[in-house]
Amino acid sequence: MSKNILVVSPVPSFPSDQGNAARILSLATQLGERGLKLDFFYYGMEGLTAQSREEMERFWNEFHFLPSLPLPEPKFARHWGLDDWCPDALCAAVAELHARKHYDAVLVNYVWMSKVLVGLDNTLKIIDTHDLFGDRHKIAIREGMEPRWYFTSLSEEDRGFNRADLLLGIQDRETAEIASRVDVPAMVIGHLMPPRFLMEPSHKPPRFTFGYLGSGNPWNIRSIQALDDALASGPAMDWMLAGSILKQPLTLKTSPYRFGFVKELKDFYNDVQCVINPMLGGTGLKIKTVEALSYGRPVIGTVDAFIGLPVQHEAHKLQSVEACAEMMCEYTKNSSLQEEIELASRALYFSYALNISRGIDLLGQAIERGVALQPSLDTAKA
Repeated sequence: MSKNILVVSPVPSFPSDQGNAARILSLATQLGERGLKLDFFYYGMEGLTAQSREEMERFWNEFHFLPSLPLPEPKFARHWGLDDWCPDALCAAVAELHARKHYDAVLVNYVWMSKVLVGLDNTLKIIDTHDLFGDRHKIAIREGMEPRWYFTSLSEEDRGFNRADLLLGIQDRETAEIASRVDVPAMVIGHLMPPRFLMEPSHKPPRFTFGYLGSGNPWNIRSIQALDDALASGPAMDWMLAGSILKQPLTLKTSPYRFGFVKELKDFYNDVQCVINPMLGGTGLKIKTVEALSYGRPVIGTVDAFIGLPVQHEAHKLQSVEACAEMMCEYTKNSSLQEEIELASRALYFSYALNISRGIDLLGQAIERGVALQPSLDTAKA
């Protein structure tokens, strides 16, 4: 008899054009392939279009929706309270649904939605953390950026973690930190994406040597501006920018081609020979890196761009944006290096995918058994 899971999220699973939505969809797909039946409860913090509703109703066993309420004033002067973004109306709706459906597991996305788990009986309570939010504002300020989205204190975040029976971290460093702070079992479940380069191979030559696809968050903007500075002092580079980052007022010294909005991801990846990710700082897993690997593209990036991945090649652990620019320059001149980075990127994808599959097997077993505290579940390296 298959187990029933309720997935609760403040972001939709469709469209899956952001890392968090892609993460939700990927994990659900993998659990579904292991015989688990998944319902989805979307608390509509990002709105709901007719197309998005249609796609979610088609994908999930059942789709449930509650429009989001206006955010209250923060509970604390310098950061949000743990439950500020999780209203009682949502908790009551989930509790009523669980009372009718008797879910074997309830999986909540983000620690700041953990209040949903309070009071639920006879179910395995899971939090997919996605990222760490405790003292996230301090990290941003230290990097010279204005804190945005959700951030809270370490003590508030730990209070949320302790509401779960099992915690999922998206990469090994953050999962180890979680495990050091609370006694709740924690395991690594990375972000698995199918091998598009095998499923949908491209046979046309790319138009650009390098390409970057990203959203307009402050970390991405800062990283691209730093790369632009580094490239401006060297030979002209054939590169392209794409994604919602172009909605931001970027002042660049070089002249990348501005692709703009990407309707189909394959359109971007088929147009570039090599993907770059000059990430500076940030937390969580850089899903854009995993995505590029899944499309079979060689990737050049900083060490921050590959956190959580079992890297081997120097092009995947560059210590600075300047080193990233130097590697790009060398790449254009050295065909052997081009082949070397492509092979290393393909090998990295398969190594990472294998580790994630093993972790999801363990997660599925935990849900089947209804218990989280198994010796082999404490960690599954990504």
